[in-house]
Amino acid sequence: MGASLWSNIFFMLGGVAVLMFGMKIMGSNLEQVAGNNMKALMGKMTNNRFAGVGVGALVTAIINSSTATTVMLVGFVNVGLMTLTQATSVIMGANIGTTITALILAFTGSGFEIEAVAALICAIGISITIIFKKDKFVKIGNILVGIGLIFIGLKILSLSVRGIIYDDFKEKTLKPVFNRIFQGEIFPLVLVIIGLILTALVHSSAAITGILIALGSALKFESAMFIILGSNIGTCVTSLVSSIGTNTNAKRTAVIHLLFNLFGCIICIVPVWIFGKTFADFMIKAIPSPEWRIALFHLGFNLITTIILMPFIKPLVLLASKIVPESKKSEEKHKLTFIDTRLLETPPIAVSNTKKEILKMSDIAKENFSLAMSMLLDSEIDETELFKENEDALNFLNKSITEFLTKIMGKSISDYDEKRLGTYFHVVSDLERIGDYSENIVEYSEKLRELKAEFSDDAKYELVAVKDLINKLFEKGVETFRRVDKSLFAEVDEIEQQIDDSALELENRHIERLKTGQCSPEIGSIYLQTVSDLERIGDHITNVSYSIKNYRHR
Repeated sequence: MGASLWSNIFFMLGGVAVLMFGMKIMGSNLEQVAGNNMKALMGKMTNNRFAGVGVGALVTAIINSSTATTVMLVGFVNVGLMTLTQATSVIMGANIGTTITALILAFTGSGFEIEAVAALICAIGISITIIFKKDKFVKIGNILVGIGLIFIGLKILSLSVRGIIYDDFKEKTLKPVFNRIFQGEIFPLVLVIIGLILTALVHSSAAITGILIALGSALKFESAMFIILGSNIGTCVTSLVSSIGTNTNAKRTAVIHLLFNLFGCIICIVPVWIFGKTFADFMIKAIPSPEWRIALFHLGFNLITTIILMPFIKPLVLLASKIVPESKKSEEKHKLTFIDTRLLETPPIAVSNTKKEILKMSDIAKENFSLAMSMLLDSEIDETELFKENEDALNFLNKSITEFLTKIMGKSISDYDEKRLGTYFHVVSDLERIGDYSENIVEYSEKLRELKAEFSDDAKYELVAVKDLINKLFEKGVETFRRVDKSLFAEVDEIEQQIDDSALELENRHIERLKTGQCSPEIGSIYLQTVSDLERIGDHITNVSYSIKNYRHR
């Protein structure tokens, strides 16, 4: 008896593990296959609440978790991809999208041996990953493996729970305990708390609903309803934790998720409490399958709460703003604008936003180059403080973007995105080097001030001409990188060649000035070093442009 009991308990835990692993592997690979489509959906977001609900439902159905969607939303709001109002409607849709999993799992009670088919699907998926090495086929194979594991896990879980309830617990001392849990003899609010805690632990209300479906007829329908109500609140814990360390609106997004699910639970818990037995009797007569009863209640509950609360999006946003007031702390200049560790849950979007962060870094590098040249050419200009702020920002972005790129590389990404990330490391390094050479130019300007000297008008005129060429190269080079437009290579090459030719000509002219005594050796040394650094800046800008040379479209 003891061995059988523990065996069933171990099988039950194993079934839960297989179920959750299957959901994770299926969701993550579906997300990667559909990553660009998800990005396009998010990019087309408007303030239309119906569109937001639809996007939330669709994205959640794809990635198989409303918790993951909400964590994504916290990240999107944190980096400015989405407004708080837009995120609220998506959260509502996410609660509907998460019910898709339960509806699929409900087929386990249809009488058709779907588990056997699922096992075959799992075998086919493994075969695909072994036979085909192409990234897309491997992801498709993993999706099939995930689908198979979900139903296999459900079968193991269902058999083990039935073994525990019907076979092992014949003793009078133990059976009543499990009867109270599974047959609805516990106070309803305790069941709500059980659902809340379990969901908070496993980070997925869909997984908890799947477990309830696996229990089937072993679980009283009234008990399942209260556990589902608690589960919807428990799913907010992960998003609340993920909002720690984010900006004000990102914190508000997590609070809105909690408020929406909490109000939804309050709206439904009283009717379910009062009319639960009558409703349960009706559902049992109308829908013989216990699995379908649970899945449809999960869907109905989320649909009803969304319909009731959708008109109150603005009040929800206002309430969240009251709960999380605007931070009085001033924003630091050197901070990440477009990337956030929460975006690692959606690698395609993380890759895309990393490019935006790099483009921001290029703007700062360009600004610092202009500041450096201004101080060098005009001793009356002193932008040292602003230059140092920008230099700190460049160093911060170099370190932070590089660390973020390393984290993305640890995720499962497409070959195309892997190629892009490989070049991003070099682009960030090139931009940081441009900042270093600009810093050299600032030091040259300081030396000139110490010497109480300045370049001749001819020398200044020559340097301005090269500066203008570099600014032109900056625009074309960064535009090539931004648009991934190889047709601009010819223009980039032409401008770079002009800079190289000008640098050589400037060196020769300056040597002539030194020979005729028009320039002192000390000032001449500063001039030649400046010309050399300008040429190197041009090289690094060209590297940024040519980083896309080996890109291949999907």
